Amino acid sequence: MNKKTLLPIILLISSFIFTGCSKSNNYADTVITGTIYTSEAGQKIVSAIAVKDGVYQYVGDEEGVKAFIGDNTEVINLENGMAMPSFFEAHAHTAKGGLLKLYQVQLYSGKSVDDYANNIRDFYEKNKNVTVLRGRGWNNGYAPVTGPTKDVLDSITSEIPIVMTSEDGHAVWVNSKAMEIAGVNADTPDVEGGVIERDPVTKEPTGTFREKAADLITQKIPDFGVDEYKNAILAYQDEVLSYGITSVFEPGINTVGPSDNFFTALNELDKNNELKLNFFVGYSLYNTDDPKEKFDKISQLRKDVNGNKFKMTTLKIFADGVVEGKTAYLLDDYASDKGFKGYKLWEQDSLNDVYLNAQKLGLQIHVHSIGDAATRQVIDAFEYLKNTTGETNKRHAITHLQLVNKDDIKRMGELNIVAVTNPYWFFKEKGYFYELEVPYLGEERANKEYPMKDLFDAGCVVSLASDYPVTISPKPLDAIQFASTRMNLQGEADTLLGADQIVSVEQMMDCATINGAYQNFAEESLGSIKVGKKADFIILDNNILEINPLDITKTKVLKTYSDGKLVYEAA
Repeated sequence: MNKKTLLPIILLISSFIFTGCSKSNNYADTVITGTIYTSEAGQKIVSAIAVKDGVYQYVGDEEGVKAFIGDNTEVINLENGMAMPSFFEAHAHTAKGGLLKLYQVQLYSGKSVDDYANNIRDFYEKNKNVTVLRGRGWNNGYAPVTGPTKDVLDSITSEIPIVMTSEDGHAVWVNSKAMEIAGVNADTPDVEGGVIERDPVTKEPTGTFREKAADLITQKIPDFGVDEYKNAILAYQDEVLSYGITSVFEPGINTVGPSDNFFTALNELDKNNELKLNFFVGYSLYNTDDPKEKFDKISQLRKDVNGNKFKMTTLKIFADGVVEGKTAYLLDDYASDKGFKGYKLWEQDSLNDVYLNAQKLGLQIHVHSIGDAATRQVIDAFEYLKNTTGETNKRHAITHLQLVNKDDIKRMGELNIVAVTNPYWFFKEKGYFYELEVPYLGEERANKEYPMKDLFDAGCVVSLASDYPVTISPKPLDAIQFASTRMNLQGEADTLLGADQIVSVEQMMDCATINGAYQNFAEESLGSIKVGKKADFIILDNNILEINPLDITKTKVLKTYSDGKLVYEAA
């Protein structure tokens, strides 16, 4: 055989080898068939997907997916239930929740100050080695108007500091030892942006510190160590993977303790490939802070970020406090206090300047706003930012939005402001609605709390957040039910809040997935099922589009996948 004859044979063999390897390489790692919700506007429901090397390789029908099934492909046929993108938690305090879970006393089940004291005492008896007794979960609705007092905690122990954070995270209740360590007494001046509850005669602090006044205590109490933060982050991660969450926005990496230990722990976990969640992180700035100092700190930390599954993207700002502490900033007087509208934390020019400098640094802006006056001020600042820079669609966001004027909702849509909502609170909740919100706001305003449908109708991108550990437990399936029923999970008719604000289950599924990704400039890789995107998805035992919305909470997350890998499976 001469060389001319050999050449075509060699080429034919080479072609066969190349084609065979190419076809083999196209086989998927995992194929799912059944009902699959994609969160993609043009193709909401498909019947098959293929995943390879952590990304979606195919999205379509069952006939088309057959070409991607090889001998080693895992094929999952969903006879019941459905698959959908995993959830994107749009605002959660991850380390705070994890630390609470591992190292602190939880007070959420209490209905009185006596209940709280008993829980704290029981915890202390079992944990005598603690040097600081910490906890969270007391409710303003079950405490005196001026907050619980130090005397109750002193009866448990005055040997070590006790610091108990309120359920909403906007106040601390402390004992005498904590005040002694912090150097707080009757001579301590009032704090801008905060409230020190005092004895009306002696002016001695009684034990409750609200908003920025809480920093008098928390900045003097020793922080948790890096290893404790790591344990807390991993505990949070394990919990929420079971709820189907694979991405989270953490708004305040500097609000847990006085050190950088939270940042260090998260960065080291990322470097060691221990994170299964995608963390998008913010740094908080308060009205009493030096903005230049904070921006310099943010710039330094951003240089140090590993940047795999942990990214620093955002500046978090507080525009006001909370209704239950009478620190929310309202357009009209508190019903309980004529002539009092709450606390205005910012002058407009100062807020405008902070926004402008944040955007120049490439930071998104994420604002806590509860009262309608605060939200109007925030929107005014965003409008200033747009008019000054000419830039639009920067994905700046307002979260909580308890009271919002309808005209301002329309402006949010026009300015492309992301609405980061908390559907877990969309009902008449015991301990809040009749105990606090109706007395402080009046029945008319209280009944108009937490707009939702209006936000969608205005054209806002609406995302879903729990504000964990304000919400325990932060299950997105529960939130979808809350928003599509506006009642408690038991469906009790007397808990219905704002029937005109009910939205569809499908809207909420997008809210919990693609909209969260959009909020964080991550929609090109996360938040929906589309060829080329990261394969973060979940399998549910019910098709939540077809069942009664009041039964969504009964639905189980059977499996959670992150980057195409199974990271949680129900027992």
